[in-house]
Amino acid sequence: MNKDAFSGFHPAVNLAFFLAALGMTMLVQHPVYLLISFAGGCAYLLYLQGRKGFLRQVGYLLPILVMTAVMNPMFNHEGVTVLWYLPNDNPVTMEAVCFGLASAGMMGASIVWFNCCNTVFTSDKIIYLFGRVIPALSLLISMTLRFVPRFKNFLQSVLRTQRAMHKPENKIEQLQQALSAFSATVSWAMEQSIVSADSMKSRGYGIGGRTAFSIYRFEKRDGAALGILALLCIGASAPHLLGWMSWTYYPSLTGQLLGPVQILAYLCYGGMCNLPLMIDLLEDRKWNVLRSKI
Repeated sequence: MNKDAFSGFHPAVNLAFFLAALGMTMLVQHPVYLLISFAGGCAYLLYLQGRKGFLRQVGYLLPILVMTAVMNPMFNHEGVTVLWYLPNDNPVTMEAVCFGLASAGMMGASIVWFNCCNTVFTSDKIIYLFGRVIPALSLLISMTLRFVPRFKNFLQSVLRTQRAMHKPENKIEQLQQALSAFSATVSWAMEQSIVSADSMKSRGYGIGGRTAFSIYRFEKRDGAALGILALLCIGASAPHLLGWMSWTYYPSLTGQLLGPVQILAYLCYGGMCNLPLMIDLLEDRKWNVLRSKI
């Protein structure tokens, strides 16, 4: 796992990027846009979590995407280009296959970007941005994000302890140990929630006039990053809003893939999706140059 320079930017910059990346991924169904978003998200996730973490995330994601891509043409028979017929005489159309691939790509890209966001957007950033506007919800979100990995780590710790004390000899004992570990983890989670509530109450949570400490300052580089992000986002979204990037799957595949406007839009969208990675690579190069001069 590499040190992420983009995480050191102001939380508003992080939030703006992930809103733009996730918003365009879920709203724009253009196949090239989906491919660019998926590739950009995978490249950034690989940088953030390393090869092992990336393979672990993609390992459970690929079967879901394959199932999504396969199920659509099996049940959706719209489209004019018939590829073959199923045993029940229902047609499998090229349009349904392409739409299934696009749906799988949109789902995969969204999940990958959410994983990246979960790594970059820590709980303190959520409280900093939304603590004064929606304090209860921001606290709930930050505590939830912190609780999930703690729950997972505690469950794994209990399982390791149980297996060290008694290694299961069959599947039934293994299932019994898993259920016992889950029950112990749930009990621990409930106890921790009570302890957290008492601790917050004793420290004055809910009393008016409280202030919050923050280490974040909006600097020139944050303004420059927001400006570049805004320009790239406009360059990628304006052609779509003006109808120059329209694409439909049914009843036939219609739309423009190549053209001066389309290529410019692809470049802007690719630059937007890869902005954090480019920042990280530039920072790594700068650091390597400084190290070489020592």
